[in-house]
Amino acid sequence: MTTMMSSSRRCKAQIAFEYMFIFGILMAAIIMGTAFAWSKSVEISNQMTRLEVDSLLIRVSDKINTAWLEGEGFSTNITIPEKVADSGFTLNVTSNFLVLSVLEQDFTRPIITKNVTGNFSIGGLNNLANKGDHIAITHL
Repeated sequence: MTTMMSSSRRCKAQIAFEYMFIFGILMAAIIMGTAFAWSKSVEISNQMTRLEVDSLLIRVSDKINTAWLEGEGFSTNITIPEKVADSGFTLNVTSNFLVLSVLEQDFTRPIITKNVTGNFSIGGLNNLANKGDHIAITHL
């Protein structure tokens, strides 16, 4: 009777060990899947931010370049959004580059002139006017 009981206990212990082993493997798979999904989510968020930033940089640089190429007296308007990627940002012209800073990152796009004066009004309508020797940015 004693050998039968110890055999039964060993069998129960082995079954419990097997369940724990399977549970451990399932938990590891769930953790790895969650980590993978999180990294992909962050990657997609970064790509969305980059697309939104690039879109704004292209629109603004195209307007500046058009104003410069059209010559003295040409004027055009552009609306700058309040936020990019659900965050506040700054938009400046430095030398021959349009610089957008958001989420502690700087994104740039070249423009054809370094002669730009004034500051962009974030979240508002801006006028870009060719004054002959420079592009003047004014808030409307």
